[in-house]
Amino acid sequence: MRETVVKWGSQSTTWLYLLLAYPVIDYVLRKILPIPVVSSFWDEALLIILMVFTFGAFLQTNRTMPGIKHLLSAFFVLGLALMVTDMANWEASVEGFRSVYQYIIAYLMGFYLLKSVEDLDKFMKVLALIGFLAALVGVMQVALGVKTPESWVQEGEAITTRAFSFVTSPNVLGSYMALIVPVAAGLFVQSKGLWKKGLWAVVTLATLAALLLTGSRGAWFALAFAMFICFYIWNKRIAGYLVLAGVIGLVALFFVPESVPMVGTIKNRIFTLFTPEYFESSSQGGRVGRWGEAYDKMRIEPLFGVGLGHHGGAVASRHFGTIYSDSYFFKSLAEYGLIGIILWIGLVVSMLKYGAGLIRKLIGSPHFFTVLGLFGGLIAVATHNLVENIFEVPFMALYFWLFGGFLCALYVDQTQNKRW
Repeated sequence: MRETVVKWGSQSTTWLYLLLAYPVIDYVLRKILPIPVVSSFWDEALLIILMVFTFGAFLQTNRTMPGIKHLLSAFFVLGLALMVTDMANWEASVEGFRSVYQYIIAYLMGFYLLKSVEDLDKFMKVLALIGFLAALVGVMQVALGVKTPESWVQEGEAITTRAFSFVTSPNVLGSYMALIVPVAAGLFVQSKGLWKKGLWAVVTLATLAALLLTGSRGAWFALAFAMFICFYIWNKRIAGYLVLAGVIGLVALFFVPESVPMVGTIKNRIFTLFTPEYFESSSQGGRVGRWGEAYDKMRIEPLFGVGLGHHGGAVASRHFGTIYSDSYFFKSLAEYGLIGIILWIGLVVSMLKYGAGLIRKLIGSPHFFTVLGLFGGLIAVATHNLVENIFEVPFMALYFWLFGGFLCALYVDQTQNKRW
């Protein structure tokens, strides 16, 4: 027994599987079986262990970081500079730096610790099954009529019950499901055998149902955009039909009575976006108004922003009493300024570019749809951050950068880039 435990503990994949189970472990340790100290710092300890494995892999591997290393280095240097230049609010600056860069290092973990595309398949199966568990909890919440906290129900809306599972809020669950749905769909298409296809079909439908039941419009639109991109890469004609079906579906949805279960709720959530009342409310104290405030902060300090942890997120809320920006993009725009937001966008775009390059190289491969599904999930999460602070949620930020590292690693393996 001891030898088995030591063997498992000496393998980086064991700890990566634990990282994939982050939302479940975190919920259990914080809500069900709270253990002093462990419940608060288990994730930091896990990241430290993975960084040790990452450093060892860096010393031993022939895999070399491609051009994104320059953007990554520049972004880290900028973060350090912003942190040390505001000594008057040192605590907020340090915490703001940690809230961003602690999770970006997961990119290095993904890049150096992934051994093969076969390992990626295994990781995606575990990810999808854990997402399936979260989806089941969310669906059961709605089925049992579990009341959603009032802060997540907008005044005047017909919906009062939104799935939120064990992951903070309906919008976070929506983003989580938008990541899982393409992955599960890719596993469904790729799998062979009736029972395997049946399993992944159930996972796909359950996570899609949970996504719809969150009532998260941003996640809905983000997934729709991601699915269009995936279909466009796979088959442009089908992508065109998908757009046509989407237009027809929206027109048909407009005429559906709001009394129709679920469909009427979806209609209410979507079409209230286009009412004058919603825009007025959003401009005064909602998203549009908060985005405007973040933009005004950037105008005051256009190049370097107001500083890390100073606006629009959890750290700024604790130290300065600011409200959430409801957009990680606008939060970063205010805190980093134009230079930082350009670097941040460059990092995300470069990572997705490597993912797209990998997909092109895997056409005809048995792993094509798994990688395509993961790529679609990352696009959905990145898009959702335009209208939500999704990267403020530790496990979502870790997933995004870790999986980006996976795609970049496989791209390098396919192209044999020069050494770091």
